[in-house]
Amino acid sequence: MSIKFITVHNFRQQYRPDLFMIDVRGPAEFQAQHVDGAKLYPLNELNAAKIESDLNQQGLKHEEPVFILCQAGMRAQVAAAQLVQQTGLNVVVVEGGTNACMGAGLPIVQG
Repeated sequence: MSIKFITVHNFRQQYRPDLFMIDVRGPAEFQAQHVDGAKLYPLNELNAAKIESDLNQQGLKHEEPVFILCQAGMRAQVAAAQLVQQTGLNVVVVEGGTNACMGAGLPIVQG
């Protein structure tokens, strides 16, 4: 399985707060602002087994998309590569990250 990418425009069309979205930034960045519904899984502590477990607990299937966000997209790509290699999850990087989501008018939780 390979990493997929989605434009922020297409992500905005699919967005629902109950999507499985992970934000791989640090806690302070996440606390300052994040897409509503995103869960914090810092890149430096990324735990593929925990993500799979949380996905299952949420009642989602292994093949459902796991949207990955960071600030602008680079850390999300690193995280996506790790997750695809370790789990085979349907990983989708949101191009432009949280910055692009803010610019596109997605719901953002502020500090």
